Amino acid sequence: MASTPKILFQGGASNVLFTDRREFYPEAEVYEYWKNVTQFLTWISSIERKSTPDTLFKIFEDMPTFQNQYFTTTTALTIAANGDESAALTIAGITNITQAATCDESMIGLQCEIWDSTLTTKRGVVFVSSLDSSSTLKMKTTKATAITTVSGDIFRVIGTVRGEKSVAGESYYNELKVAWNSTHYYSLAVEITGKLYKEVKLRGIANELGRLREKKFKEAKMHVQNILLKSSSTVGTNLTATASGYGDTFTEANLRTITDSSSNTSAVRTTYGYIPTLETYGTTWSGSGAIDANTNIFKIAAGALDFNMFTDVTKVIHDKRENNVIPGFCGFGFLAEIAKKVVSKQFGFVGQVQLGDNKINNLGFDVRNLFTPFGTIQLIPTKALHDEYENYCLLPNDQAIGIREYEPWQYVADIKKDNNYNGIKDVINYDFGLQMNLLPTHHIIALTV
Repeated sequence: MASTPKILFQGGASNVLFTDRREFYPEAEVYEYWKNVTQFLTWISSIERKSTPDTLFKIFEDMPTFQNQYFTTTTALTIAANGDESAALTIAGITNITQAATCDESMIGLQCEIWDSTLTTKRGVVFVSSLDSSSTLKMKTTKATAITTVSGDIFRVIGTVRGEKSVAGESYYNELKVAWNSTHYYSLAVEITGKLYKEVKLRGIANELGRLREKKFKEAKMHVQNILLKSSSTVGTNLTATASGYGDTFTEANLRTITDSSSNTSAVRTTYGYIPTLETYGTTWSGSGAIDANTNIFKIAAGALDFNMFTDVTKVIHDKRENNVIPGFCGFGFLAEIAKKVVSKQFGFVGQVQLGDNKINNLGFDVRNLFTPFGTIQLIPTKALHDEYENYCLLPNDQAIGIREYEPWQYVADIKKDNNYNGIKDVINYDFGLQMNLLPTHHIIALTV
């Protein structure tokens, strides 16, 4: 008996019924593939979701000046043991001390440890006794031992000193940094012919429009999640002073345009997603050499990943976060590689790096706790991270991420009325953007297999 091809109404429209789906069958169930795939969207919506009065929105951020205050010198000289003031030292690399990268009176009284350029030899402790110029300072020792400096030495600030009966020293401060993003205007239509909506009885579900609406809502959620993860924008984010050779400007002058089926041409606004933000503005380590403390993306060959490397990577990931439990949205390929490493003891003995049993977190996700020497990564298997992203693990900072909404989720029903249209057309709209700042606290581990 020859097979009968499936016949579609209206030349193959994807949302019109196959004729062989009419009520000819005893089955009362329609089985669905991939029911829950938007874990990242659910998580970020629970972290922060608030309205913005403009399609362009700014985020102000402040990196702690107390965390890493230092400067270097290019001068080789001896600071006397008897407390005499030294000759002038030429200063460079002023970090988290003055507003400008030059010496000023606020540096007088800073107490510093002096280390060699490799940070392995401590030379002693001094304080800044006077300002010589905008590029030079003079020092005194705090101990009766002479200190000889070498070009490249690092002066790490440990505090301040003040003379009895002296006036208060000059203040130093830093300016807030501004990051930004654009909202993303998203829209998805749902449509069915009037005859099918009114008369046709179907197996598995009584209302075809209801089935399509439910399916499109899930599709919309997947699209929004993908946009938050993977979209890019001409507006940029200003998360660094320059990106790929250009400076970000707070403008929509370079927006792209689109012409719809009714010949209307209009601007297209998109948001910068999590992965492209780190790829464009972040720092990447490719599996060899020293790891920069501000690395965002770790690209590692799975075969080379061992306990030593994983310890170095997770040290950077946990270092700048307030919370020692980090969500890790990962593809199944990444989870498989980690499981292989743990079982084969390539991550060392139990108690160093260990993979816990499946648990359900407070959002209803399956999680596997990956215990590291510095904290816990909650691995969340995320089916949406498949194909090219199946070996990725996304590690966002829950204190520096969220959603900004210009227009909240909107479902508009029965929008098509002209010319006695015989059918029903609905549309799902959402105008939203990714709020993401404090770039050094967000990470990706990307394994190559």
